[in-house]
Amino acid sequence: MGFLRYLLFPFSVLYMVVMSLRNFLFSVGVFKSTTYAVQSLGIGNLSTGGTGKSVAINYFISLFKEDYPITVLSRGYGRISKGFQLGDEGSTAKTVGDEPLMFLQQHPGIRVGVCNNRRQGMNALIGHESNKGNGVFLWDDCFQHRWVKPSYMVLLTTFSSPYFKDYVLPVGNLRELSEGADRADIIIVTKCPQNISLEQQTEIRERLQPKNHQHLFFSSIRYADTVYGKSRQLPLSVLSKIPFLLVTSIADASELVFYLKGKFEAFEHMPFKDHHLFTDADIDQILAQSNGRMILTTHKDFTRLSPLLEEDILFYLPIEMEILNGASASLNSFVKEGMSLI
Repeated sequence: MGFLRYLLFPFSVLYMVVMSLRNFLFSVGVFKSTTYAVQSLGIGNLSTGGTGKSVAINYFISLFKEDYPITVLSRGYGRISKGFQLGDEGSTAKTVGDEPLMFLQQHPGIRVGVCNNRRQGMNALIGHESNKGNGVFLWDDCFQHRWVKPSYMVLLTTFSSPYFKDYVLPVGNLRELSEGADRADIIIVTKCPQNISLEQQTEIRERLQPKNHQHLFFSSIRYADTVYGKSRQLPLSVLSKIPFLLVTSIADASELVFYLKGKFEAFEHMPFKDHHLFTDADIDQILAQSNGRMILTTHKDFTRLSPLLEEDILFYLPIEMEILNGASASLNSFVKEGMSLI
């Protein structure tokens, strides 16, 4: 790996120079970021994925949806449609992407739009007849989309691979230098162990060096005690008696695999690349591997697999973001205050 990094280093330097120049031009006003008269919260990261953005989006949807109409704007990774699309009851993972479809299924009544160009997407959503003037907009994976600027920005980085330990593409997974983190208002260290110590938190804080305007939080993944299929649900504990096949198509399945291995022994893991479009050959392979056993997956993957597999064998395990140290009220307050909602 060290030798490969040595070979890729010149390309990494070139990428770093281009991205740094781009950010500089935005900072000095040569490139203009569009702002909007609506309240918007951006959620993003510095790396190429796997930080838990969809879980964070769900957290903030739940925070706001009782008081405000919610609109989510996403790129719609994994879709085959083009341009702007507004999700509806007939949407599929192919038309809006797996994560946007998951948001629609988890939170009936919200609006979800997808567009590669965030500025075009916002213009379409604001101008659409379904728009409500007092709503909150959540922007998924928008940290590097600097042509638009949210009211408030949340940056995610993982406990196991924080951005201060990473390298710029293609040597590492960073989309830009770690100095870009200065644009965030909130930094959340995600996927922390439940028993993370104060010493570990202090060390991470010292390495992250948040600015005076930034607030730092730590979070972990909380798994449900129930697995869900299309038409029925089962207690998670039943998996101790039922051998199953775990199928994932997410950026980083290590946390889920580690959790399941700590509770169950009789399962195999069949990984695919993130946002994988499952083919008939893939389904045949999955069915052959499962050999009639239960197939467990993530909610995001369930949106793509459920039309292709029998509902009796396919289930997903829901997850939530849990803010540690009893700090959820503080996080919620900072976000609402930063968006001028209180």
